[in-house]
Amino acid sequence: LRRLPSHGQTRTIILSAGEIDCREGIGGTLLKGYYRSCNEAVEDTVLKYLGAASEIALEYNLQILIMPVAPHAYRSVKNGKSVGRAKRRETMYLWNKVLRSELQDSKWANVFLLDYEESLQYPDETSPTGFALNPCFNADYTHTNNAIVPLVAEAIQNSGCDFDFL
Repeated sequence: LRRLPSHGQTRTIILSAGEIDCREGIGGTLLKGYYRSCNEAVEDTVLKYLGAASEIALEYNLQILIMPVAPHAYRSVKNGKSVGRAKRRETMYLWNKVLRSELQDSKWANVFLLDYEESLQYPDETSPTGFALNPCFNADYTHTNNAIVPLVAEAIQNSGCDFDFL
C-alpha cells in the first residue's frame, strides 16, 4: 500500500483471497492444534481477515472491496484427489458464507463484499456442497477466466460501497 500514489488518487482496492490462501492458512493452523474443528478455523480466519482489511481501510482512508473465493472446478474422481477437493469445496463454501454473514450489516468499517460467488456455481451432485465452478468461468481448473468481469461489475454496483471513492 505504501507504493500506491499518496495524493488521494487511490481510494478503493479490490482484495482477493484465493482458495490456496485459505486452504494453506486454515489447514496449517488446524494441523498444529490451534482449533478444534475446520469450521472454527475458517470462522476465526475470516474474522481476522476482515479485521485486518478494516484496519488497513481506516489507516489508509480507503474502501476495500472483498472478492469471494470461487468454487472449486469439477474434476474427475479418477485421479485420486477427489477427497481433498471435496473438503476444500466445503471449506470455501463456509468461507464465503461467513464473509457474506459478516459483511451484510456493514460492521466492518469501509469493507464491502462483492457478492457474486453464487453466480459462479454449477450444479454438481458429486460435490458435498451440491455445486462446482460453472465451466463457463473456468480458466484452468484453478483460476476463473475473464467471464467473471460483468459479475464483478454488477457486484460493485450492489455492494453498498461509496461510488465517490471509485
